[in-house]
Amino acid sequence: MKLMPILAVILAAASIAAAELRIADATGHGDIPVRQLALRQALSDPSIPVKYERSGKAEALAGLAGGRFDLVIMDVPAIPADFKGTRKVYGVRALAFYVNVANTLEGAKSDQLRDIFTDKKPRWQDYSFLAADIKRYGIRPGKPGAELMADFLLRGSKLAEETTLLKSTPEVVLMPGANPAAIGFGVYLSSAPVQVKMLAVDGVAPTLKSVREATYPLAVKRAVLAAKIPGETARKFLAEMEKADFRDLVKDAGMEPVEK
Repeated sequence: MKLMPILAVILAAASIAAAELRIADATGHGDIPVRQLALRQALSDPSIPVKYERSGKAEALAGLAGGRFDLVIMDVPAIPADFKGTRKVYGVRALAFYVNVANTLEGAKSDQLRDIFTDKKPRWQDYSFLAADIKRYGIRPGKPGAELMADFLLRGSKLAEETTLLKSTPEVVLMPGANPAAIGFGVYLSSAPVQVKMLAVDGVAPTLKSVREATYPLAVKRAVLAAKIPGETARKFLAEMEKADFRDLVKDAGMEPVEK
């Protein structure tokens, strides 16, 4: 019996298994840019299988510590303070509220914004000098920005039925741009039409700096976690996240890229 060829096959199989990349998504709503990068990697190099699965936070962290997962995607506030592994913060998700520049309202408290989007018939007189009913616009469920509204503001409450839901933030922004009585929610845009402004929330204006640093209260950083000394496939994937192509994926997902 020829043992060497058999042993070579066994070692080759073990090598392939070791090259597998296992990713746990513990974000709750599902991450878009890392999943898309993983798909690209799988298509460009089929020799390294990619397993991508949704997971709870505790299960994902336990799986990372026990070697079941190579990478875990998680919002930074959910990362335990005693986490000792590698972390790559790659983007910030931020919820913004858009109004016409003619509106005298410059900012609002979180609970006021919640009231505006859950009340049956709110009026601007309760918040600014504008004498009109509030026309409300937002993002459809499943599109970037909808999960932010659910997590940050609604917290179990439901949007008023009178809220018109659109596919994207650029579409939403057009509404207050054309109508001084309108307000819309969506993801933070680093540039908006001149006839539109973003409201400060709880005293903090959404600027590029406040969003990237997550000092704006409706912003949250997202990271990929790995072992303290990541394996080869994990290291290669983290290196791909440094490239401009990945930053484009982050922007396309309605997030603001973060360098570190």
